[in-house]
Amino acid sequence: MRRTPRLCAAALVLAVTLTGCGLGSAGAADPTAVARPHGRCDPAVHAALPAPIRQRGAFQVAMVPDTPPMAYYAEDDATIVGFDRDMSQAIADVFCVGTDPIPTNVDAVVPGLAAGRYDLVLASLAPTAERRKKADFVTYYNGGQGFLAAHDTNFPVNSYQDLCGRAIGVVVGSVQQGQLDQASNTCADAGRPAWRISLFPNGNAAVLALRSARIDVLYFSISLTQYVASKSPGLFRLAGRYKRAIVALGLKRDSPLTGAVHEAVRRLMADGTYRSILDKWGLQENHLDDTEILKGQS
Repeated sequence: MRRTPRLCAAALVLAVTLTGCGLGSAGAADPTAVARPHGRCDPAVHAALPAPIRQRGAFQVAMVPDTPPMAYYAEDDATIVGFDRDMSQAIADVFCVGTDPIPTNVDAVVPGLAAGRYDLVLASLAPTAERRKKADFVTYYNGGQGFLAAHDTNFPVNSYQDLCGRAIGVVVGSVQQGQLDQASNTCADAGRPAWRISLFPNGNAAVLALRSARIDVLYFSISLTQYVASKSPGLFRLAGRYKRAIVALGLKRDSPLTGAVHEAVRRLMADGTYRSILDKWGLQENHLDDTEILKGQS
């Protein structure tokens, strides 16, 4: 049976060369990726859940499963694993319920929250001013941004000016797309050729475009760019890092869950579960010492 395009793309990001995407059956999910630290169930917290979630027995959690090591499909092409997956399950543990992951794209998560299609979003979201007009956020990760290039190039990317004249890949609806839009005059002001932006639906599609030389640089989260560079040094390199950016999980604006979810994240940070999840995925340097609520703004 031929593997699906989704599995082949994930295989590339996980350091499998393009020749590995051919004939063959999907394997079983790696047990070490599925195994995870657990949060501590609190019946009192469970009792405070809205009735639909209690009856369902699970949070509906939106994720973008194309961004390893945050969330991606395992070898079985069905099981979502990654840091965001483990965090969502640990949060649900505190409420004594499970999770139903809902795969989606970055540009769909905030509208989906407003429409009630899911209870939580863990998708490496930056709680921008625009997003905070439409949703509540609880911080849980110290992210940032990176520039991924082919391994046989040597140009550095230390600022946006270093992108001038190059083909840049970004994911639709991402913070990076918005930042480049805001900085669109950078090259003209410097008297240099403009950059050329290509939009992709997810990180895997953008990595594939970089691998096939359709773009020169992928501008995306430091978590994905650093991970891909470290797993596939014969294909990619980290050309530069950009400023740190807080990452937060999203909830519907004025959600009755906001305070309780914040408390659950605080407990996971206090009892060591959060640190154990970071350690599992090699993300220790991106820890936060505390969590805060960022309420929706008018």
